[in-house]
Amino acid sequence: MAVRTRAYEADAAAAAALDTRLAGIGTWLFLAADLFFFVAWWFAFFYLRALNNHQDWKAQGIGPPSKGYGAIVLVLALATAITYFLGSRQATMAFLFRLLTPVALVLGIATCLFQGYEMWHLGFGLTEGGYPSVFSGLSGAWVIQFALATAWLASIVTQTGPAGDTIVRRQPAASFAWILLYLAAIGLVNYFLLYVVA
Repeated sequence: MAVRTRAYEADAAAAAALDTRLAGIGTWLFLAADLFFFVAWWFAFFYLRALNNHQDWKAQGIGPPSKGYGAIVLVLALATAITYFLGSRQATMAFLFRLLTPVALVLGIATCLFQGYEMWHLGFGLTEGGYPSVFSGLSGAWVIQFALATAWLASIVTQTGPAGDTIVRRQPAASFAWILLYLAAIGLVNYFLLYVVA
């Protein structure tokens, strides 16, 4: 009986290790592929800015929205990613994970709401030049991905009970932190381009 129990535990440990490895590899493959999506937007930004046909990159009176408001969105996105990252580390106790994960969810929802409000009140239309179209497309694509990540985070929060899947399988749940950190880094690059360089 003891031999059978040890064999079962060994199989369970091997399955958990494989699960962790697959989640990690899948996460990095997704992030690498998604990076090309944003690189295309960044290329459009520099290409249209350099080309500036008929001085149509930024029409008269059109400029970036409030830098302060954009900074609030960026800080919220960074806080979401860092909070979840700290809570999901292996060294973190399960109690701290259950505490920090809902905080990260609230910050993620706030990020989406603030970015959505800004998108609704830009002060320019999508067709008023190169900058408005790139700003709207790049910010819109980013907030959609961040909203999907926040929905995923909500599913993690619902599984943070003592016997929940994210407590039992902490390492695969920790892989999700890289997605949030990646989106926060993309937000940082977008802020620099759309509010500072533009």
